[in-house]
Formats: sequence, structure tokens, C-alpha cells
Amino acid sequence: MNEILRLLEPLIGREVHIAEHRGTVIEVHDDPPALIMRAEDAPNGFQVDYLGRPRSMAQPTWTQPIVGESGNGLHPDLQRQLPLETARALDELIKSQRS
Repeated sequence: MNEILRLLEPLIGREVHIAEHRGTVIEVHDDPPALIMRAEDAPNGFQVDYLGRPRSMAQPTWTQPIVGESGNGLHPDLQRQLPLETARALDELIKSQRS
């Protein structure tokens, strides 16, 4: 398993706050490293099919990069919510990929 996925996988099912966004992690990606989030406190919205027709109601989801705005390391809000060793390992991986 990819190292970034191994470090992010324990976040699945946890509530995370990043910037003004708060949600539950439902999936993780490694390229680029990101969390797929579901807004728990937002009203349901329509999901549409490939023709744009409304098909079902679901809570909004979004992709949240784990890299901070500078692009040089782990997002500070995420860093504060992770165990210290996990945050350091992710930060080092991000920095090594940028080099």
C-alpha cells in the first residue's frame, strides 16, 4: 500500500476541520494527496445522473487537498488534528514529492 494512503486511511470515518470546512472523511486519495469529505451538517442536495436529471438526495461531498496553501507541506489545520508522528511523516512525504 502507498505510504500516503497508509497514513491517511485511519482518518476515514473521522470528522475533520480544515479552514472553514468541516466534514467526515469518507475516502482518501494519494495522487494528489486529498481527503474526500462529506458535510454532515449541510442539507441534502440532489445528485444528478449523466444527463443532468435529479436522481437522489445526498449530503454534499468535496475533495480537500491535504497540502497547505503554500504547497510546501501538510495543511496546518490538518496537522493540528493528527497524531504528531503521523503529521510529521505526511509533511515529510509532501516535501519530498515537491523536491
